[in-house]
Amino acid sequence: MSITSTLSLAGEALKAQQLALQTTGQNLANVATPGYSRQSVDFVTAPPAFENGVLLGQGVKVDGVQRIVDQFSEAQLLSLNGNVGYTNAQSQALTSVQDAFPTSGGINDALSAFFGALSDLANNPSGTAERVSVVGKANALGQSLAQTRQIVASEQQNLDQNLSGAVQQVNTLLSQVASLNQQILSSQGQGQSPNDALDQRQTLLQQLTKLTGATARQNADGEVTVSIGGLLLVGGNRFASLDTDNVNAAGLHTVTYQSPGGGVSFDATALLSQGTIGGILNTRDNQVQGMLDHLDQLAKTLVDQVNAQHALGFDLTGAAGGNFFAPIATAAGAAGNVQVNGAIATDPRGIAAAATADTVPGDNRNALALVNLQSTTFPALGGLTLQDSFLSLVGDVGSQVQNAQTQSDFQQQLLTQAQARRDSVSGVNTDEEMIKLIEFQRAFESSALLIRTADQMYQSLVDMVQS
Repeated sequence: MSITSTLSLAGEALKAQQLALQTTGQNLANVATPGYSRQSVDFVTAPPAFENGVLLGQGVKVDGVQRIVDQFSEAQLLSLNGNVGYTNAQSQALTSVQDAFPTSGGINDALSAFFGALSDLANNPSGTAERVSVVGKANALGQSLAQTRQIVASEQQNLDQNLSGAVQQVNTLLSQVASLNQQILSSQGQGQSPNDALDQRQTLLQQLTKLTGATARQNADGEVTVSIGGLLLVGGNRFASLDTDNVNAAGLHTVTYQSPGGGVSFDATALLSQGTIGGILNTRDNQVQGMLDHLDQLAKTLVDQVNAQHALGFDLTGAAGGNFFAPIATAAGAAGNVQVNGAIATDPRGIAAAATADTVPGDNRNALALVNLQSTTFPALGGLTLQDSFLSLVGDVGSQVQNAQTQSDFQQQLLTQAQARRDSVSGVNTDEEMIKLIEFQRAFESSALLIRTADQMYQSLVDMVQS
């Protein structure tokens, strides 16, 4: 091997070790960067050269810088992020709703107080104070029902606003993934390894799947195709968009899908059943709406049954009872409209405690019948009493909250474990990188020494010729 060949060999070795040092520095610099995959230099032996009838090695060269990733772990992270997004959204919303159903006070105590006031009236059907108390307790019950409904409805509106925010985030992520698709394709077409762009795209995909539960499939050319429920979200450098400009019959926002290029547009709300958006929609439209419906049915049953029984009695003036509560036409929104009939609120003598007109004022039989409604079961409430129906709602809400929290914790634990497995392969270990740093430094120094040695040999030859 000539001295020139030796210098060339050493020079290539210097460049290879310098690249290795730079790659190690890149790893150390990103030890705390979320989503970063450690990189490794692929060293290969340079093709040998045939000199003087002998094959001589030509040193080392760099074949590329590769990301160290486990494709299974990366795919698992995408799937688990969708589950975490769904359960987190559900758990947070239901926990907020639970505040509307305190363990003491609230609707249950107001119901008991209302029937307790009716019981006091039955004990003294001609008493003015007892009649005033019945009106007061009835109004308090109506306020409690309205307040509870307002809290639940407010959470439903919060979820509706969260939906719009999540959709905006999705649109931003879709455009970014499509842009990185184009960047990665261009880099690979030029024979480069776009490692940092691949890491950025993977991080964006995790955020996207957390929001939507979408699936991502990497093509042979390095691009990813993202879809959900059969809808194409990203294909190459083309991407779809979502919007929440439209509302449904309940006044809540729907999600409209706009295909890449704008050729197709339709309501895709029913197809978005996963991720944070899926959790928001299910909680908003099913669980929270179910609570509102239960409250409304309870309120309407209360009003209808009390009015029906009250109409059978007679007040202190001997007149027929009529409606005790202001009538409610439909169940929708009923819990926010429970009010004592204006005439009775103005003059409590209108409460019909007597069963017949000729037994006023001492007759308490209709008042007792009103009290008995507390223990009466109603088909409209699933065969439960008024209070049992409410307590079943409270129990159901508590059960939903507990289940949602359990699922959220479980999915988060699975994600944490999957992240740990991913980091064990792709994460940066500072100790390992420091060892590599020393190894590559020594190799660099050795290559530099080889250059100095070859240079001295070359100088010796020059001196011999000149002498």
